[in-house]
Amino acid sequence: MRFKNPIMGVVLGTALLGAGISNAFAADETLRSLAEKNGIYIGAILNSQWFSGGLPANYEQIHKAQFNIVVAENEMKFDATEPQEGRFSYGNGDKMVKYAQQNGMRVRGHALAWHSQVPGWVNNYRNDKQKLLKVLKNHIQNVVSHWKGKVAEWDVVNEAISNNEPMWRSQSVWYQGIGPEFIDSAFVWTHAVDPDAELCYNDYNLEQGINSKAKAGFLLEQVKRWVKNGIPIHCVGSQTHVEDTTTDKHFIGSPDSLRSLAKELAKLNVKLKITELDIGFKSGVNVSKKDLERQGETFRQYLDIILEEPNADTYLIWGVSDKWSWLSGLNRQKGLIYDDNLKPKPAFDSILVRLQNFEPPQDTTKKDTTAKDTTVKDTTKKDTTVKDTTKKDTTEAIAKIASRATVSAYVAGRTLFVTGLGLKTTAKVDLFDMQGRPVFSTQSENGMVDLKNISEGYYVVRITAGSAKTVQRVNIK
Repeated sequence: MRFKNPIMGVVLGTALLGAGISNAFAADETLRSLAEKNGIYIGAILNSQWFSGGLPANYEQIHKAQFNIVVAENEMKFDATEPQEGRFSYGNGDKMVKYAQQNGMRVRGHALAWHSQVPGWVNNYRNDKQKLLKVLKNHIQNVVSHWKGKVAEWDVVNEAISNNEPMWRSQSVWYQGIGPEFIDSAFVWTHAVDPDAELCYNDYNLEQGINSKAKAGFLLEQVKRWVKNGIPIHCVGSQTHVEDTTTDKHFIGSPDSLRSLAKELAKLNVKLKITELDIGFKSGVNVSKKDLERQGETFRQYLDIILEEPNADTYLIWGVSDKWSWLSGLNRQKGLIYDDNLKPKPAFDSILVRLQNFEPPQDTTKKDTTAKDTTVKDTTKKDTTVKDTTKKDTTEAIAKIASRATVSAYVAGRTLFVTGLGLKTTAKVDLFDMQGRPVFSTQSENGMVDLKNISEGYYVVRITAGSAKTVQRVNIK
């Protein structure tokens, strides 16, 4: 049997797809189906091993079942698409595009202009500005033209800002040979070839603050300049490669800081996308169950930005399984939502439960803040995700979550009150943690349930009374 709350769009059942734990949520719901209900994209890369058939069959089965947007780990980068000057190689990229079309997935292109993974022949022109400009323009025109209408969004420029101080990355072959104008030119050239594609600037450490000394602060000033000068910039991609410090039980990088960046970009009609998310632990450190649950909570906090900010629409993870992850090169481990055996981790559960319990307002229109092009009509599909305006909890009580169901609940002190029923009517009350695991089950007495033995924190409560059913998130303090 399934239960549905019409406001929250939550469908509940008895088991979580693929999970190895007892879970309350429906087996037929996936991250993908829930993301689509909430009007967002959720995705993961196709690891490079996939292109040569080097992954087990269940990898692809999981990927196409759980995700609705895809990007290649390496197969659309400069060295992969133009390994020799003027000789283009599209085979692997075409394979991914065909896979995406067959499975109804959106495609990201990554990346056109980047200082890394540039073939050696490009460096032959490091001291010839005009030739280097022609090389970059020719590459962009050929690659973007080949996938025009098939790649919905491009990382046009990747990691052009220095990681040490807010300035352009001076060691880039493009910066050294051309200067910072290569960035403006890359956006203009890409847009000229495919005016319907969303064009992103993509970088890491953007979740570390928006002050003038932070990378995101520097980037904001550049976005303002691009918008003012009519450069076709539609989105900023935050890679969001986050590390757990393990000592103070916090992650380096702040969801609050990234949310602040999203809000500032909204003022410029520019989107924020999370494009390369992983949350890793230091290699060699024993990762406990509690650590993995904390990791899941952080995955959820970043997801909240995409669900709640009107100009955010993409939540893309840089890998599927810990077994095939680039993080070992960063001396990190266990940063993804599936383990080495392709079994879902607490992070998967946290994402699933949050998608199931997102509470949008009744107004189902979400303003599209994609930057409007001043020369060519922007035909980007309108984003229908809505901002969560649910009243915030207070110390006195948790505000009742709006619902058209005939039964609802709120928390005051350490008591759960079930409303919408006569006092003599009993209701079955099930409480779950934010990973969807059962905490306890009871019958309400006179519309009340004692919570004095429950630890503080957020929970999901399911209430069933005959045909009346509801599911809500509550905060127990």
